[in-house]
Amino acid sequence: MGDLWFRLLHYEGTPGLWQTLLHILTRLGLPYAALNVTAGLLGLAAVWLIVRHSPLPLILKLALPFTFYLGYQYSVVARSYSLVPVLLFGCAILYSGGVRRIAALTALLCLLALVSVHGLVLSACIWLSFHFSIPWRKTESSERKRLLIAAAAYCLAILLAVWSAWPAPDVTFIAHRNFSFEHLVTVTGAAFTEAFTGSLYISLLAIALSLPFLWRGRGLLFFALAAISLCAVFAVIYAQVWHFGILFLAWLFALWIAANNTRPGIPAIVGLTLAIAFQIPWTVASIAWDWENPYSGARDAAMFLRASGIPNHRLYAIGYACAGIQPYFPANIFANWNGGARPAFWDWSRRNHSLADLDRLAELKPDYVIVGHTGMAEKILWNHAVKKSGYVAMRHFEGNLFWHDDVFEPDAFDLYRRRDLK
Repeated sequence: MGDLWFRLLHYEGTPGLWQTLLHILTRLGLPYAALNVTAGLLGLAAVWLIVRHSPLPLILKLALPFTFYLGYQYSVVARSYSLVPVLLFGCAILYSGGVRRIAALTALLCLLALVSVHGLVLSACIWLSFHFSIPWRKTESSERKRLLIAAAAYCLAILLAVWSAWPAPDVTFIAHRNFSFEHLVTVTGAAFTEAFTGSLYISLLAIALSLPFLWRGRGLLFFALAAISLCAVFAVIYAQVWHFGILFLAWLFALWIAANNTRPGIPAIVGLTLAIAFQIPWTVASIAWDWENPYSGARDAAMFLRASGIPNHRLYAIGYACAGIQPYFPANIFANWNGGARPAFWDWSRRNHSLADLDRLAELKPDYVIVGHTGMAEKILWNHAVKKSGYVAMRHFEGNLFWHDDVFEPDAFDLYRRRDLK
């Protein structure tokens, strides 16, 4: 656990609450499937919080669980972001409690900050908007003391989150920042498009309809802070499409706390209904695709490798996607990852030379090579290099990441055997 927080997270670029949770599940001896169960239970918990505690109109509360991010992306897909909805909605419940619930709110904000960089942004924006809303002149000295103690604890958690996620000097993942204003505009447009309706103009319309309500209910400050900060993180540091859903969750939080203070008007209800109407078909399409097709080829690849005894030979892995195969085995099966010894995860440091092995396969001569690719360019270039080095294709293991209503990128694998190997 100490190695995770003091060294490894510097190569992941994220605080480690999710990784810590997985470490605990592993130590308990639970099977790999517990990962999916955990994400599903977190999704159900978030849904229960919405239905049971949200002040939004009942029909909207019943529909929100079927939106894309709550119904699929952050519940069916097991990522660290599965923690965000349940923690965020927990904060929404406590937010209206004011100073008397500051200890519980601070605890949840600390946990939210330790989920990911995006969770850190949401946490900080909630903390700022909450303290900005406090009538300090009317606050008693005992309550101010409680606020100061809670603030000190929160600052320590933020420092831990920032320190743990701070990149190591030899990191290879997201080693550079992008401060281009043009890039910021492009990413911001993509974020608002993907997070809400799939159309930038309809997404902006839905948000615009909610702005008067957010202003009246004192939720606009949080949403403005969160939207600006999240888009800055997306543009400057890194963004993938599934990150954009955090922006949608931020909007839901703002609507939630506003509804605690004032009744939603028709425009706000229409705006939220628009987003729900566009997202429910995405959820249906994604679940239907997953029911019939593999999200990743990793499981099929692992089953074939185990049945054929290939891990008993010198097996090289090309591409970080191959890390998805490792959890199906008790130890590292790739001879070119950490010398075939522990650990079994992908190393995002300059010490990792496994991709460089692609150019030396003819010299190194492993018995088998498996290529994991998440893009067409990788598939074409890497597979061509393997074949050129004297290897013949044995098996393809298909997998595709589905996004909204179409395939977004592959998560597939190709297994090769050395041509002279009998």
